[in-house]
Amino acid sequence: MNTRLSHRPTRITLIASSLIVLVLVVLAGNSPGVKAQGGTWEAKYWNNPNLSGAPNLSRTDTSINFDWGAGSPANTINSDNFSAQWTQTANLSQGTYRFSATMDDGMRVWIDNVLIIDSWIDSQVRTITADVFLSAGSHAILVQYYEDGGLAVAKVGFLQLGGTTPAPPTPPPTPPTPPAQAWFNEYFANASLSGNPALTGTTSAVNFNWGLGSPAPGFPADFFSVRWVRSLPLEAGRYRFTVTADDGVRLWVNNALIVDQWKVQPATTYNAEIDLAAGNIPVKVEYFENTGLARIQLTWVRLGAVPPPPPAATYQAEYFNNQNLSGTPVLVRGEATINNNWGTGSPATQVNADHFSARWTGNLSLSPGRYRFTITSDDGARLWVNNQLIIDAWFDRPAQTFTAEADVSGSSVPVRIEYYENTHLAEMRFSHTLVSSPPGTGGPGPGTATVTAFKLNVRFGPGVQFGVFAKVEMGDVLTLTGFRNGDASWIQVKLPNGTVGWVRSLYVTTSIPIVNLTPVSVPAPPPPPPPATGPTGVVNTGALNVRTGPGVEFPAFTAITNGTSVSLLARNSAGTWAKIILQDGRQGWVNATYLTMNVPISSLPVVNL
Repeated sequence: MNTRLSHRPTRITLIASSLIVLVLVVLAGNSPGVKAQGGTWEAKYWNNPNLSGAPNLSRTDTSINFDWGAGSPANTINSDNFSAQWTQTANLSQGTYRFSATMDDGMRVWIDNVLIIDSWIDSQVRTITADVFLSAGSHAILVQYYEDGGLAVAKVGFLQLGGTTPAPPTPPPTPPTPPAQAWFNEYFANASLSGNPALTGTTSAVNFNWGLGSPAPGFPADFFSVRWVRSLPLEAGRYRFTVTADDGVRLWVNNALIVDQWKVQPATTYNAEIDLAAGNIPVKVEYFENTGLARIQLTWVRLGAVPPPPPAATYQAEYFNNQNLSGTPVLVRGEATINNNWGTGSPATQVNADHFSARWTGNLSLSPGRYRFTITSDDGARLWVNNQLIIDAWFDRPAQTFTAEADVSGSSVPVRIEYYENTHLAEMRFSHTLVSSPPGTGGPGPGTATVTAFKLNVRFGPGVQFGVFAKVEMGDVLTLTGFRNGDASWIQVKLPNGTVGWVRSLYVTTSIPIVNLTPVSVPAPPPPPPPATGPTGVVNTGALNVRTGPGVEFPAFTAITNGTSVSLLARNSAGTWAKIILQDGRQGWVNATYLTMNVPISSLPVVNL
């Protein structure tokens, strides 16, 4: 036997082992200074959206990184209307950690019983982050989640941002003020800035990290508040102000409140940008400390010149710090488009992030024809075209899209869009598109359709999936609008009362060939909502007007057809009118005579409106 050959496997093994060790050393040396999510989670799942009762499933999850789509976490758990909770205790080094939560629908995250992420609302997929400074040692992490309907996503992770102490905000490249200038400060021995200050004085910067200690001997270490004020000599430009606080903080720049986070929270950093003219700019910082660690730091930096003005405005926009467009607007400006997704933020520094409203007015330069107008909003919105209300969705909801069609004959078309935001996410978009040209510009001339069926349904759209709102009889002559669907199986007609709807072309004879009509595409209606629960009523007449108040003197904003089920909310004192909620969430009043109810109307509460 060749002795050299006999040792070859041993040599190969040693070389391979050395290479593996070398690779591990290189990888260890190149790994970034971050700590990703680690450890297993104790998980519990419920077949309800509010984590109530005994869990239907308990298990261990190696991570919170789920995209169930339209499915379910397990065979024993519903695919909709379920909730979950995960807990773990993580042993962490000291430092600042970024927690990230991605969810559809709601999620909350606690660290050591402190709520750092709170997004307990129905919504599409979104991601929220929070930066938290943690001491070295064990920390309890709790995550709660619920799924309402549709897609289901639940993902949580965290990483260390680096270093063992909180990273300070980036300092400005040059001091914004001469060293001789200072902040005037007032310290209060309470958390509400009330009464006379216990301490006053000046400081060169708002930059304090008291930890568990006190700002001054004899001053409380917890439950205190501070106010700093000064004027900053700044050149014109756009500035970013950065404030880090544990706990609450408010920041005014040039008398505009640009940061409003007056709440108990771990050390959290906020950024806000503002355009400033040259001069002495007043700045005010207010802070309160609850318990535990105490920290406040403010910096600012000039980002550059003020951006150029936007394109010529199409709309005049008015913003109000209330939900009903009342009083004097806090902001009026021109806007070229209405395409806004503010998230949890605000349209401008002087406008609230919640409980605000807006109105846009303008004139659109349109060629004659039929247009489809579209709004997407979270929460309520209304649209007028040519002074006619064509979309009325004035109620709270997640982002939802509404469309309506209108004929335009002039070149300058007045439009008005109104919007309100309640809480959480805020979004408002408006667009329009030409559906078809009028007769004489590509479409056919007017014509008629004569009904040949004994009874013929008139529907909201071209298909049996659309609701019926009227019936016509054999021999009735209807006016053609000039439009049909793609395969000419449905045509659009105008009834004698001016209402427009769709009928099957098979059951009419027309004065012009149906194929000569202009084809249009109509979006399919949304799927029907689940049946109403609790007190309900069913329409027992052909069509029932829904009004804004309990009486015929109130205007009707829609009508519901025979067989429609609605939820009952209240009644008037005489019991002759019932307040209902429609399947799309809108509320109104109907004549109680035309409802078959599953409860006596006397059992409903009495309200004035």
